[in-house]
Amino acid sequence: MDARQNNKMSMYIATMRVLRSQEATLNTVPALADGITQFDALVQAIDAAHRIQMTYSSANSKMKIKEEDEMIQATVQVAAALYVYAHDNKLPGLKSQVGITPSSLKRMTDKELKNACQLVLELAETYVGDLADYGVTPEVVATLKKEIEDYATLIATPRNEIVTRSQATARLKELFDEADELLKNKLDKLMVLMEVQQPAIYKTYLAARVIVDLKSSKTTEEETATTEA
Repeated sequence: MDARQNNKMSMYIATMRVLRSQEATLNTVPALADGITQFDALVQAIDAAHRIQMTYSSANSKMKIKEEDEMIQATVQVAAALYVYAHDNKLPGLKSQVGITPSSLKRMTDKELKNACQLVLELAETYVGDLADYGVTPEVVATLKKEIEDYATLIATPRNEIVTRSQATARLKELFDEADELLKNKLDKLMVLMEVQQPAIYKTYLAARVIVDLKSSKTTEEETATTEA
């Protein structure tokens, strides 16, 4: 949700709370009772869509950070061994390929990072028979390979996540539009019936229908139940 939607959702919840608290009285008007049920369902649907929107974003982000850190650590350790090996054996070409640092890797895009780590892996696989004295065994190389594979799998998933998030975002807009239409063209109109019969309920309803900017605590828009021409 964006800021405007968050503010509007707070108004929906406040309005729903008023409607539910006066359910016995309001249910005497069948059309009003039906509108309240529809509005309640829309509010719940908005909450569900928002949860999808938030869950996909935060969960994948945390996992990506973890996998990235683990891959970078494994890559830097192997690259350091290759660097010293290249220095000892006067292999400037190899040395120039493995002079990497954690900070230089972290500045790369996902694809660049994966490719840089993959290069170190391929070099390690080539020289693994000579790297035991430098602390790099076949098991260490296998661990690096798995870290890269895990990361490659993870950076492929955001494409699916973006689709899911974008679907949830699009659905949120539709649901907010439906809720606004229901409020303005049904509930607001029917609640006018309460203005004379139950003035206290009507005033409480109008108060709940005010949208407040939660960041500044100022009223930015008022959705009133006034009759439109």
